Amino acid sequence: MDPKLHGALITGDVDALHEFTSESDSDSAFLQVTTEKDNVLHLAAKYNQNRMAEDMITKFPTLVSLVNQKNSKGDTPLHVAARSGSFETAQILVNCANSGEIEAGQRATRIVNMVNDTALHDAARNGHLPIAELLIRGDPELPDLTNEAGESPLFIAVDKKHVDIAEIILQVARVFSFAGRNSMNVLHAAVIRSQDEVLRISSYMVKLQSPMNYLTNMSFKHSFKFSSFGPSALIQAASQNHTYRDFVVKLTKTRRSALSETDKFGWTPIHYTAHFGAVDIFKVFLDHIDSSTARKRDKQGMTVIHIAAREGEVTILKELACNFPEIWDLQDNKGQTAFHLAVERGKLDCVKFILATKLSHYGLINQKDNEGNTALHLATIHGKNQKIFELLIKDCRVDKSARNIEGFTVIDIILLKEYGYFEKTWITMSVASNGGLESLEHAINKDGRKTRSTESTTTNQEQPQTTWSPVAIEAQPQLIPNKRPEPAAMKKPSSDQLHTIASINLLVTTLIATISFAAGFTMPGGYKSDGPEEGMAILSRKLAFRVFVIANALAFCFSSTSMFLHYCKSFVEKLDAHAFYTYITSLLTSYGITAMVIAFVSGTYAALSDSPGLAKAVLSIGCSFFGLQLLVYFK
Repeated sequence: MDPKLHGALITGDVDALHEFTSESDSDSAFLQVTTEKDNVLHLAAKYNQNRMAEDMITKFPTLVSLVNQKNSKGDTPLHVAARSGSFETAQILVNCANSGEIEAGQRATRIVNMVNDTALHDAARNGHLPIAELLIRGDPELPDLTNEAGESPLFIAVDKKHVDIAEIILQVARVFSFAGRNSMNVLHAAVIRSQDEVLRISSYMVKLQSPMNYLTNMSFKHSFKFSSFGPSALIQAASQNHTYRDFVVKLTKTRRSALSETDKFGWTPIHYTAHFGAVDIFKVFLDHIDSSTARKRDKQGMTVIHIAAREGEVTILKELACNFPEIWDLQDNKGQTAFHLAVERGKLDCVKFILATKLSHYGLINQKDNEGNTALHLATIHGKNQKIFELLIKDCRVDKSARNIEGFTVIDIILLKEYGYFEKTWITMSVASNGGLESLEHAINKDGRKTRSTESTTTNQEQPQTTWSPVAIEAQPQLIPNKRPEPAAMKKPSSDQLHTIASINLLVTTLIATISFAAGFTMPGGYKSDGPEEGMAILSRKLAFRVFVIANALAFCFSSTSMFLHYCKSFVEKLDAHAFYTYITSLLTSYGITAMVIAFVSGTYAALSDSPGLAKAVLSIGCSFFGLQLLVYFK
């Protein structure tokens, strides 16, 4: 294309265009194209030069034929205008197409590009409402066309959250398609997009929070930006959800049959409401579905009740239990019920509801999956929520001695997993006291003894080949065929871990000893300088001072004993002995820290006895330490 013409079209220089027109004795000069095969109308649409497009067509009417000309990507000027939002140019192009000067059979609005997109697809994708309305009113059947990916203009508008364009299609179009990519339909996209992106991402980011994030990403600048942006954005996002619900109601009433259509994963729109927790939309759909839709299974055999339980959506579970009780016992391809999934994912509220509802009978609560695991087995294996485990072992309907395919009861699994000593003891005793039993095969060994050997034993009898499940192998990696599984060893720290713990412990206990030693000779309130009690502490008769003295002495004794044991440990070689000394010194150090805090608070309180308000403030601050300490100990 001539540089003068190209520059004039880009900049909108009308004088330069007129000069080029006067130099050209025919319209052939305007038939030039760029390296991308863009003609003059493509450029006018791309840069929104509607006046120039109109001048060229008026001056040379034969240029109307360029309206349907495609560039290297198969786009006509109308595609480009719809994509860039050049409404005036699009209007000129549509008028030219409707003027009758273009060859019959080449309707500009229905011409598709290389991916079978019409101009309406581009307008819907980019949110250009005036152009979309222009195209639909000019061709009311245009929204029925789909592109190469199977997307209709309505699906694209909903997918991009251009609700205004979707509503125009519903109001104006004579016919329209609900189809979308990956076998989805418009209602699938509507449910997914009903989740405001700000709320969805914020809930996801909350799950990523960890202490390490605070240590490695201490940016006050970004923290300030979030505090100024976050709350207002969340409030605005929440207020928009009600408006979107009304739009979904319109879509549902338009084509109710779309509720039973599945995508390539086998999910209906109902599945997605349970997955995303879109309770309002679920209630809208609930008025338009029957039992056959509620029973629809995905490729993993899961119905909507499985998805709701897996995601912890109690409200949806309650609605399903009330409206479709016949799906309560359904199992997926793994043989798991909704109860299995709620327990496996650690959804405490769902587990409580399922146990409390009248639909949950003995058979459901103790239903086994394809691996023979009951819900209690899964709670023991995965252990994502300790409260669920406690809830199940205390429920009299739960069978605590059920065996899975591998022959393991709950107690067997607990004994095969690695726990700390106290944790394993507490769990096994809790299960046993509530009716739990070891399996007969594992309660005795091959020699007939009632107690287990803590060392691996072999037998003279040939054992049949055994195939262990992934669960058993995960629980006890050393399990091998032809040998009876033995109890897993307690969790033991490595030598490096013990060294790290001891190093930190020694540093802390040394600091405590130094501080408490100095505090023993620097009494709060000072000493008397004259009289018969010269050299005695001024505050010696106050109760708070006496508490200070005793607590400070305890802090010094605990820390000194800890340092002495560290010294003794240097002569020990056995790892178990190292672990014992480290355990004792850690306890002494924790006692020393507590005593040191008590000494500080009581000493300060005694020194500030003339200022009761300030003294009580110090006492309150000191007590907060003990609250934090309890929180750490019982976490």
